[in-house]
Amino acid sequence: MRNFKFFYFLFFIFFYCSAHSENQNLVFHGAYTFETYPGQKACAVYVSIFNNTKKKFTINSLESDIAGKAEIHEVILKDDIVSMKRVEKLIISSKEQIYFQPGGNHIMLMNLKRELVEGSYFFINFKMDDGSTNKVKVMVLNKKLRENFIE
Repeated sequence: MRNFKFFYFLFFIFFYCSAHSENQNLVFHGAYTFETYPGQKACAVYVSIFNNTKKKFTINSLESDIAGKAEIHEVILKDDIVSMKRVEKLIISSKEQIYFQPGGNHIMLMNLKRELVEGSYFFINFKMDDGSTNKVKVMVLNKKLRENFIE
């Protein structure tokens, strides 16, 4: 009987969490950047965004207290030349998943106000078209780890 109660409890939690996640808005997961060198004025930030709803969201702008400017950049490959283009507004469709990652689309922080040190963190505010803001914690990783991400 005890095993049955435990199984019922796990079953309930599984379905509650599944149903509950449908009602959440956007989920920002695993935001990180690499530590900077003295005098470095820009860095890229990476994060995964999950839209667990049936509606679309639009990110209008970004801001962070550690940088003078924050932008979303799309990486474009044309005629074997890689370039970056600023994304004015990022639309996240229903059930869409977006991955900002090294070598691809990313968030660019410019005019850094301080050096980023391994083990520290800061926040980026994602300002939405409905007036809301999602405050996302960004962890700073050791710069030597960058070699594992970029080929």
